Amino acid sequence: MADTLDVNQFRCSICLEPYTDPVSIPCGHNFCKLCIEKFWDTSERCCCPLCMEAFYRRPELRVNYSFRDVVNLFKNPSPLTSRKGSEARAGDVACDVCTDVKLKATKSCLVCLVSYCETHLEPHKTAAGLSRHKLIEPVRNLEDRICKKHEKVLEMFCKKEEKFICQICAQTEHSRHQVLTSEAASQQKMIQVKRRGREVELMIQDRQKRIEEINRSKIQTHENARRQMETSVKVFTSVIDSIRKTHKELTEEIEARHNAEQKRFEELIAELRKEIDELEKKNVELQQLSHIEDHISLLQAFSKAHALPPTQNWPSIPVNEVDFLDYIRTSLIRAREFMNVEIKQQAATELRTVQKFAEDISIDADTAGPWLLVSEDGREVRQSPKKQRVPASMARFTENTFAVATRAFSTGRHYWEVWVTGKFNWLLGLASDSLRRSEHVAPCPENGLWTVGLRDGAKYFASTKNPSRLTLPFPLQRVGVFVDYEERQVSFFNALTMTHIFTFTKCKFTAKVYPVFDPCLAPEKKEMAPLKITMVEITK
Repeated sequence: MADTLDVNQFRCSICLEPYTDPVSIPCGHNFCKLCIEKFWDTSERCCCPLCMEAFYRRPELRVNYSFRDVVNLFKNPSPLTSRKGSEARAGDVACDVCTDVKLKATKSCLVCLVSYCETHLEPHKTAAGLSRHKLIEPVRNLEDRICKKHEKVLEMFCKKEEKFICQICAQTEHSRHQVLTSEAASQQKMIQVKRRGREVELMIQDRQKRIEEINRSKIQTHENARRQMETSVKVFTSVIDSIRKTHKELTEEIEARHNAEQKRFEELIAELRKEIDELEKKNVELQQLSHIEDHISLLQAFSKAHALPPTQNWPSIPVNEVDFLDYIRTSLIRAREFMNVEIKQQAATELRTVQKFAEDISIDADTAGPWLLVSEDGREVRQSPKKQRVPASMARFTENTFAVATRAFSTGRHYWEVWVTGKFNWLLGLASDSLRRSEHVAPCPENGLWTVGLRDGAKYFASTKNPSRLTLPFPLQRVGVFVDYEERQVSFFNALTMTHIFTFTKCKFTAKVYPVFDPCLAPEKKEMAPLKITMVEITK
C-alpha cells in the first residue's frame, strides 16, 4: 500500500510535514491541529488556508486517530535529507514547525506568529492566503509582537510612553500622543546609538590617555627615587657612624613612599583598565545594535545597550609624580649642626624643583579691607594712609588686614614669590576658603591659616598655635611659597639665598585654599611699603 500512495498526500499544507494530530475542517481539507489553530488565531476571519472558504463559526476540531495512525506509516525517518536548510545551533532561531530535528529559521511570520525554515516557509510563497502575511528576519518570542488588548501586530511606537502599540491603540488611547512607525522610531534610536558609540570611543581614548600619563609618572617617579637614593648615598657616606641610623630611616621612608606610589599607580591602572574593559564591552554591544535589521528588536535592546556602565570622573583624580621632596632635608636637619652644608645644598635643589610649579598670582581687591590698597594689576597690597569706604562684600575681610588671591587651589602643586623688602611687619602664606571673613581670626593652622611673618622688623615666626620663632641667618627680602595639596604641605623658602625657612606638614585641607597676604598695620601707621608679588626666576 505504501508503494502505491503518494507520501505528499499525508503532509500538512501549512507546515509541509507529515500530519501531527490531523483534523478535517468543513470544506474537506486536512491540517495539523496545531497548524490550523495558529492560523485561525492570527487571521482576521476563520477560513480555509487553501480554498479560502469562510466559516460563520470557528469549527470544533477533533483529532482523527485512525488517519493519524496511517500518516505515521509514511513519516520520513530522515527528515534532514529531504528538507532545505541547516540544523539550528545555539543562538539561532529554530523553526517552530519542525517536529524532529529543528532547522534554522529563515523568516518569522507576524501573522502566524511562527518562525519557519526554508522548507516550511514554502506555503507562504505559493498559497494566496499566506502570501499576504508579513515576513521578517527570524526572531524569538513572536507572541510579544501582538497587542494583548486588540490582538494586532505592534507596529507603532508611542514616544510619550516609550512603548510599542498597534494601529488601533494609536487611533484610540494614544491618539493625542506622538506616535511613530517602528521603522521611524528605530532610525531615531539608531542616531542615538551612533552618538553614544562615539561617546564611548572618546571615553576609552581618554582612559587610555590617562594610563599613558600614569605610566609616564611611574617612570619619572621611579627615576626620581633612583636619583634621590643616589644623592642620599653620597650625603650619608660622608657622615660619621653616629648618623647611620638617620640614613637608614631616610632610606626606608623613601622606599616606603616609592612602593606606596607604585602600588597606587598599579591600582589606578587596574581600575582604568577595568573601566576600559566595561566600555569596550559596551562599545561592542552598541556596534551589535547597528547590525540589527529588525527595528523592534533594536528598540527592545536599545535601553539596556544605551546605558553606560558606572565610571569615575577621572579628570578630578590627580596623578602627580612623586619627587620625594623634603625627605633628605628633614633627615639632615635631625643630624645636627655639622650637616648644615648638606642641608643648604638639598634646600637649593628642592627650591629649583618647586620653582617649576610657579603660578601667575594676583591679589583680589574685593577681599581687601578698608585699611588696604591693592594695585590695579593686583600685584601689590599695602597699608592705606586712612580708612577707606569700600563696598560691602561677603568675600571681604573686615576684621583682619588680609587679602587673598583671585585664584584658589584644590589640587596639585603651586609656587609663587613675594618681595617683603622695606617692611617691618608682614604675614603671608595660605588660607582656607572656609576662613571666616567677618570676624577677627588669629593666624594658625587650626583656624585655616598656614603663614610665616615678621614682627617689629626682627622677629621672624611661623604662625603655629603657639608661634614658632624662626632663627634666620639673613633678613628676608624675597619669600617663596610652595603648596603641595595632595601631600598636605606648605613650605617657605628664602628665594635669594636658596635656603629653607619652614614647612607646615599634615595640613588639613578640606576645601579650596588661597594665597593670602597681610601687609599689617604698623603701630605708627607710617609703614607704606607693599607686599609685592614678583615674577619667579628659576635659579640655575
